[in-house]
Amino acid sequence: MKTIRLFLSTMLCVWCLILLPECKVYAQGQTDLLQEREQIAAIEKIAELISLNYVLPDMGLKVESALYDAQKQGQFAHINSKKQFINEVGKFLRAYSKDGHLGLTPMPIDKNVTHILTEKKENRINNFALEQAKVLPGNIGYFKINKFHPDERAKKLASYALNFLSHTSHLVIDLRDSTGGSMELVTHLVSHFVQADRHLWDMYDKEGLSYRVASVEVSSEPYLQKIPITILTAKGSISAAEFFTYTLKHLGRARIVGEQTEGLAHATGARKVNEWLILRLPLMRPISPITKTNWERVGVKPDVEMAEEGALDWVLNNL
Repeated sequence: MKTIRLFLSTMLCVWCLILLPECKVYAQGQTDLLQEREQIAAIEKIAELISLNYVLPDMGLKVESALYDAQKQGQFAHINSKKQFINEVGKFLRAYSKDGHLGLTPMPIDKNVTHILTEKKENRINNFALEQAKVLPGNIGYFKINKFHPDERAKKLASYALNFLSHTSHLVIDLRDSTGGSMELVTHLVSHFVQADRHLWDMYDKEGLSYRVASVEVSSEPYLQKIPITILTAKGSISAAEFFTYTLKHLGRARIVGEQTEGLAHATGARKVNEWLILRLPLMRPISPITKTNWERVGVKPDVEMAEEGALDWVLNNL
């Protein structure tokens, strides 16, 4: 009898070990399930936040109306999970508005509501995404930036890199793998190449002019204000990378070589939708005092257009 009880007890433990992982997956699936009432409430809140805050008021109202129409027509009726909701409704918002900065992200575990996306690629994490600063043959400076990192320490490190390269005969700044990031770091870097207090941008919110951006005092080698600059771009060079490129191009401080960029100009913030969802929302737009516009939807056009893969070789062979 004891032997039978021991056998049954052992088998029960084995089955628990087999079934527990399945139970855990099922529990996770349950938390991700999206009820119809939750979906309706989320769409209503998203529509409200966009109509009240989107940087272009007319477009904000159009997106609100389109979102309600899509819901009434059953366009989201098949969605039964929060992950699917984030992907498909976010895609709808970007497609309708034609604004790549508008979208949805899940609420992080720490409940910190932020527009800053968590990076997974090492080249956008390590060393604040400042991958290389080196002197190439012919005394050509090469600086590769993969993201304009929001950490304050990135400013100090970027200044070290530029000062290190300040006595080269030509500076190549490689943004072909560069994505978004900090407008503050963009301003800091640009400030090495122009005089302090140079008018760079006017920033507008939905109500109108909010503030003016000017170059700042930085600790830099004087020759950086005269050094010839070439910026390498790719279609995937977006947001802050475009901000930096557009600014130096129209200040007459840099030549652009590579591919036309994506066209994401709006400055993004974040709004809480509910306990599991964040809306990434464009709140401001930069306007150049030189061009009276920006690169939204059109991108930054290179001075010399070519496939990104050959851009560095072409520059090195044509200096």
